[in-house]
Amino acid sequence: MVKNDGFNTSRKSITILHRASFSKAIKFFVPVLSLALVGCQNRIRIGSGPVVVDRPIERPAAPIQAPTEINFNLQDAIQTPKSTLILAIGHAEGTINRDGSPTQAYYGHGDSGFRNVGVFSCIACGSRSPEEADSYYLESKIKPMRLRFEDAARGALLPANHPMLAAAFFTLLTQSPEAATERKGFLERMSGLKMLGITLENLIQVSVDSYRDPVSNRFEDVARFDNDESRIRADQRRRLTQVESFLRAKGIETYPRY
Repeated sequence: MVKNDGFNTSRKSITILHRASFSKAIKFFVPVLSLALVGCQNRIRIGSGPVVVDRPIERPAAPIQAPTEINFNLQDAIQTPKSTLILAIGHAEGTINRDGSPTQAYYGHGDSGFRNVGVFSCIACGSRSPEEADSYYLESKIKPMRLRFEDAARGALLPANHPMLAAAFFTLLTQSPEAATERKGFLERMSGLKMLGITLENLIQVSVDSYRDPVSNRFEDVARFDNDESRIRADQRRRLTQVESFLRAKGIETYPRY
């Protein structure tokens, strides 16, 4: 026996003490911490009562939707005065009814002091009949611009056969060739649609901005609307809404995924 001076304890007594403490701890904690997994329903049994333990639910990844193949042939859509896109433009001009038949304005009407005839409300068609004016304008003004439009669309990484993108361009071309094709006109400005997306509102905005002066960025030479942006916007909205409505009535998907 080692003398107990208040600081030393025999190895035997220490061992007995440790064993006793450990035994008490085991008897106390084992019933409390007895854990058992139950079934496959994410349950853990603590003691005698089941407790639901949440864990993340694995969900399958959402499928990636492939772009829709655009079923719209621009060349066919502007092939003749009776082609779909040409009639849609005429509907916006007020020369073609919703069913594709000519309105009274098709046969001649005054606009800004000029006599306009045909689908395109042609001003520079002289004494041509409405049918002759249609053929003249289509062959000399519309068809030659198809390849330029398609090149510009591809350069902007946009689908060249998107129905409403093409419709917006050719509608504006009919109304104002300068706004459609010159510097900072539609062909240049439509590149912004790659990021914004092709929607009715964005097409209206591009069409309106195409009337801005390329240097000052203001409306300076839109005499028909007194350089009033609100009037220009209202006109573009009316036209593009009518074009959109006409194409949809013909079963064309106006805003396909791309």
